[in-house]
Amino acid sequence: MTALTQFNDKAGLRFWGPVLPLLLLLLSGCDPDAGDDSVNFDRGAYLAHTADNIIIPAYTDFLQKSSLLSGSLNAMTIGTIETQDIEAVRESLHQAYTAWQHVQLFDFGPAISRALLVTTNTFPTDPAKIAEEALATSWTGGLPGNLDSSGLPALEWLFFENDAATTAATWNDQASGRLLHAQRLATFMTEEANAVLTNWIVEYRDQFVSSTGTEAGSSMGELLNAFNRVYEGNIRKGKLGLPSGIMTFSQTPRPELVEAPHVAVWSVGFLMEGLKACAHVYYGDESNGNTDDLGLDDYLKSLGDVAYGEGLHNDIAAQLNSAETSIATMEDPLASFVVEQQAASFDVYAELQALVVLWKVDMMSSLGVLITYQDNDGD
Repeated sequence: MTALTQFNDKAGLRFWGPVLPLLLLLLSGCDPDAGDDSVNFDRGAYLAHTADNIIIPAYTDFLQKSSLLSGSLNAMTIGTIETQDIEAVRESLHQAYTAWQHVQLFDFGPAISRALLVTTNTFPTDPAKIAEEALATSWTGGLPGNLDSSGLPALEWLFFENDAATTAATWNDQASGRLLHAQRLATFMTEEANAVLTNWIVEYRDQFVSSTGTEAGSSMGELLNAFNRVYEGNIRKGKLGLPSGIMTFSQTPRPELVEAPHVAVWSVGFLMEGLKACAHVYYGDESNGNTDDLGLDDYLKSLGDVAYGEGLHNDIAAQLNSAETSIATMEDPLASFVVEQQAASFDVYAELQALVVLWKVDMMSSLGVLITYQDNDGD
């Protein structure tokens, strides 16, 4: 069996089993919310737990890591930068980048109003544009023209374009503008993260918790659409689908499209961290549902011992384990892996694609939440 055949098989994995009962339910004219009184699940409590114990802590952690990075850069002085200073800010960048993997899923509400996702992690970045902007006396973040030269990817290029010693020497040259621009990039990213977190704490949290329906625009609708959209487009597609080449007609690998290509050894780890972030949201905890914390798994279980309830949860849990195991078989540099072991990267992609079917098609139907975004990849 070819890797592409395996992908096609897994892409349809479990599709018809859970979905047929749902199709019959929808065709019979039933309102997804009509059975709310018979479902033993407290959406208000679920939303409160998600806001207070998952979303706000994720933003808090990212802001702390981003602030540490920005503070370290702002403490640097041209002419005094040494190799160990570059190594220290590289580690700070790694910590902020890792924390970001848990924030990206919440691209709704305050985050989408400030375009946090695209200003923080649009990749691949444009090195020529970054170098040009570093020479400018002023720079304004968040403009459509500099989304692909901003945020974490731009900082990664500035930090890892050369070895640490060469980078230190370049930053010590005031004419290069590199230190000043790194400071500007990190400051803007930190300010945006702070604005989003502040909005959540001061205002949006209560609004989020009080909207307990499942209709378009409800908190469940906003949360789950962002969850699926970011998983499908930014994690599955962006981190592996496009670099591996599986999403193109020619299936030619595009190694230059991997996340964090200049450091080379972070890409697989970020893919794994992104999947773990999804599991955290799904289970409502970091223990695969082995706590009393409410998660989407509990919501599905509350529907009963049926294919689209407990059965669907079991399928999702099994596929999460399978996807995580599959990612663990890959090696960095991912840019080399997708070329030298393309068939293996296709196999990993197939495992990630199976989760799109389970989450976007089956789970959303089970919970009566409409998909409100569009993609052109198919499911």
